[in-house]
Amino acid sequence: MITPGLLYILGALLLLLPMNNKIKYFISLLISVGALILTFYLIPGYSFQLDFLKYSLVPFKVANISKLTGLIFAVAGLAAVIYSLTICSLSQLRLVFLFIGSALTVVFAGDLFTLYIFWELMTISSSFIIIMASEFTKKTGYYYFLLHVAGSLSLLWGIFLQYSATGSLALDTIEAAIPFFMIAIAVKLALFGFHTWLPMAYSKAPFYVAVVLSIYTTKVGVYVMSVLLPGINILSYAGVISALFGIVMALRTNQVLKFLSYSIIIQVGFMIIGISIDTSEGMAGAIFHLVNHVLYKTVLFMAVGAVIYITGKDSFENLGVMRRKLPVTLIATIVAILGITGVPFFNGYMSKTIIKDAIHDPVLTWGFNLMSFGTSLMFFKFIYYAFFKKSTITLDTKPPISMQAGMGLLTVLMIVIGIYPSLLENVTNLYVDITYFDTKHMLSGIKPFLWAVAVFILFKKYLVKNYEKLLHFDMYRKIARLFVTTGNKLSNYHDGRLSRYLVWATTTLLILLLLMI
Repeated sequence: MITPGLLYILGALLLLLPMNNKIKYFISLLISVGALILTFYLIPGYSFQLDFLKYSLVPFKVANISKLTGLIFAVAGLAAVIYSLTICSLSQLRLVFLFIGSALTVVFAGDLFTLYIFWELMTISSSFIIIMASEFTKKTGYYYFLLHVAGSLSLLWGIFLQYSATGSLALDTIEAAIPFFMIAIAVKLALFGFHTWLPMAYSKAPFYVAVVLSIYTTKVGVYVMSVLLPGINILSYAGVISALFGIVMALRTNQVLKFLSYSIIIQVGFMIIGISIDTSEGMAGAIFHLVNHVLYKTVLFMAVGAVIYITGKDSFENLGVMRRKLPVTLIATIVAILGITGVPFFNGYMSKTIIKDAIHDPVLTWGFNLMSFGTSLMFFKFIYYAFFKKSTITLDTKPPISMQAGMGLLTVLMIVIGIYPSLLENVTNLYVDITYFDTKHMLSGIKPFLWAVAVFILFKKYLVKNYEKLLHFDMYRKIARLFVTTGNKLSNYHDGRLSRYLVWATTTLLILLLLMI
């Protein structure tokens, strides 16, 4: 057996060869389908050990959770490749394959060394996808790269300290240097305070790039958190705060891709709660929610991408095109919205029900309910523009069939999981003692949605308002400006005079001496 990620990485190398579009399409689809088949037939419990220098590494290990995560990554990867095949350049497709392959390899990594190598490769490949997209995304790509490199350095330092304390590189619950691992994962999760890269990158990158990034980046962070940092209860409150922040920002934004980006922050908050409450039910709910989130959020990004493809603009005002000209996109969007809001018989209901049942803290229960209500409320803004507001756009162009096929594949899966929620339990052998469709759970699932209907009707004029002044504060840019300004001021004293250099050297030695005393 080999890790499915290796197929994508080999595919990226194959795509370096000169080829016409037909060969490109064939190779891309063959690799994506092959990776899905390989992942499906992986056997939980299998591992491959490798002795490297004096270290025992496990570059490939299959567990129930990693298999389910790998399966949804492979399915979504196939859908994303189908979706973007006719509109993505060959150079970007290579980087996309490298990115997907790295993400899959992280999921099936069995040691911290392998995790770190492919965690970094994810950062490098995704950064170049953004940087190479256009002249307008270069600064965004550099910003994205710098924040993720900071997270990677924190991860590397944590691995050093973990190995020093335990003598092991095993991918297991961390015993040392927990704050460093928390920072690294927080960056990948786009947790509040570390989130600034996500709405910027996903809203400025081409829509088909945003589709791919939305599938893997934060979800790899969720998976790694479930392995390395489970049961840290304080993080559950951080998940609530992060989600509530995302709701406020989503309601105020005027760009649809940025709206969906903040929605990712909210949904990741649900997963953080499930991982942090330290119960098997919570963990199962978090991983199932990861699966469901990949499905409905990818479909939403694809649907918005179809609108951008035919209108050329990322605006709520253009969403009415779905209702008039894109029937497949319209159906997929309805299913995805009902899924993300947790309405019974749609896929998000299943995982949210498990997480909510696993919570025994009244503060977290209140926060969870508020998050569910906020999610429904913000998506009524989306529904209003897509289905009720009149659109004056008259266009004859339609997105390629490949784009609609990618959406259709994931929409069918959402419907199946919504009707048969135990399907995910059977795939992973993670069984939860819940009767999904009893009166208690169904009422609990539909209440936030119904409350959101009433609030939206009462406060519609405020919720669909185009806000000119957006709430946004980027402390990293402030810190960077302070650093550069300070450096420029200090550099004025480095004028080549020997007397000043002697003062600098003497002052530094005195400071070091004082610190040693």
